Amino acid sequence: MKTIKLPFKVKEPVLACGADLKGAFALAKGDIAYLYDGFGDLSDLDNYTKYADAIAAALKAHAMEPKVVVCDLHPGYYSTRFAETFKLSAVDCRLWTIQHHEAHIASVVTDNAVKDNVLGAAFDGTGYGPDGNIWGGEFFEGNIKELKRVSHLDYIPMPGGEACVKEPWRMAASYLYYTFGKSLFKLKIPFVKDMDKEKWLILQSMIDKKINSPLTSSMGRFFDAAASLVMNKKKAAFEAELPIEFERMARAGIDLSYDSDRSVSIMKGMVRDIERRTDPAVISAKFHNSIVNLILNVARKRRTKKIVLSGGVFQNNYLVKRATQLLTENGFNVYAHSAVQTNDLGIPIGQIAIVNERFLCA
Repeated sequence: MKTIKLPFKVKEPVLACGADLKGAFALAKGDIAYLYDGFGDLSDLDNYTKYADAIAAALKAHAMEPKVVVCDLHPGYYSTRFAETFKLSAVDCRLWTIQHHEAHIASVVTDNAVKDNVLGAAFDGTGYGPDGNIWGGEFFEGNIKELKRVSHLDYIPMPGGEACVKEPWRMAASYLYYTFGKSLFKLKIPFVKDMDKEKWLILQSMIDKKINSPLTSSMGRFFDAAASLVMNKKKAAFEAELPIEFERMARAGIDLSYDSDRSVSIMKGMVRDIERRTDPAVISAKFHNSIVNLILNVARKRRTKKIVLSGGVFQNNYLVKRATQLLTENGFNVYAHSAVQTNDLGIPIGQIAIVNERFLCA
């Protein structure tokens, strides 16, 4: 359990239920939040049971009766179902839902006690969007009271849905198909040469017929695609295994990058480099630099000078260090996480901040 001093006081006691893949919750009363994490994927029954038992124990330990319970917007999350059940069994308790990536931005704003408007980059693997798509490469502008989505990565089909996490080649193939169409097999790169054509035909059919192929703007999935493509690796033993290896191989001292207007532009640049047999360590550096340039390009089009970074992708040290350096050199103030983790373990703090500002202060 971590005790966090909030830069505001909640109007009523709050229970924030967090997200799902990295189970965490928080209790807030006055200007103090108690953050509990480490429960893992809540779809696992043992993890969910420990999560639910921990909430009951924490409420008793802090002698709290929440008047507000807040959870993720995703209707299928186990944390959301817990919140719904809790609300029904509690006396005089209201339930609010918060969009996942807005909670990410609110968490880093709260972590740094940032005032005024910000431009927030929320980069992670998965989050339910109000449009029904899977978000994860989002830019928001505004403050905790109102965050407006102002930009995002291209929407790319995710064939097989969550199967893409353990089989990153699916996202790489989908990006190639989205970028080059059926001419992708004319590309002279090892990934295409080694691709199982029968499996690809199945994926292509899924994409074309929109069968179990939700659209995603996820930066996490874009990193999966890039790493799988460059390293020519098809599977991952755990989430972000390939992107972690991809970051480690990035060569220091490389300032080159690809056209960073869109993710598909970056993909085209990488493919050209692979065809030229450019060192993968250089391609990795150029890819990371391109993501930083993408952030800078969006920032230059907005009014605010305060940039906040949140989401699991920002566990990537290369990305955070270079983004902070480049944005600072261009006159921006950059804020990343310190007391609260940048991945989903920090989500409950963002949920508390938003529900307090938007609903309890109304």
